[in-house]
Amino acid sequence: MALKAKKAGTISIGAVVVVVVIVGMKLLGGPDLTGLLVGPDSGSSDAAGATSAGPAQPDRMSTTRAADESAIRALIDSRTSGEMVELHAEIVKLLPDDDEGSRHQRILLGLQTGGTMLVAHNIDLAERIPAEEGDWITVYGQYEWNDKGGVLHWTHHDPKDWREGGWIEHAGVRYE
Repeated sequence: MALKAKKAGTISIGAVVVVVVIVGMKLLGGPDLTGLLVGPDSGSSDAAGATSAGPAQPDRMSTTRAADESAIRALIDSRTSGEMVELHAEIVKLLPDDDEGSRHQRILLGLQTGGTMLVAHNIDLAERIPAEEGDWITVYGQYEWNDKGGVLHWTHHDPKDWREGGWIEHAGVRYE
């Protein structure tokens, strides 16, 4: 009898690292972060337990969603890039726009776990976020590691519809 090969799904190395960190913390007696391992249709929840549905996730890209910063902290600590993540944080500084090449609005978010996260929001493809320092925003974009903690970009739709787009929510309005 011939054995039939099964088609395996693809998993990014970054997703594996996040799962290993979360499961390892549980096994070592640390905080139980297994609730961060959610399916793409599960949405995310905030500290009060409210949920918000996110965009549907394609198979070609893994996504990290978390009510707290544990998942993004794991990406920072492991120097992992290319993961789509959701982050809810306070704006600590509005930086001057980056006008070289595609124009980007630059927003610096404060992380409750320490440090900051730069958001580079392409304002040639999406509307500028009318935010001020002290405002809270939710960002869904692609994380790229750098020695300053990283940057979230791809916070807009994909004009060629080749990949999943991101977004920023501010004051109840979603900017894509």
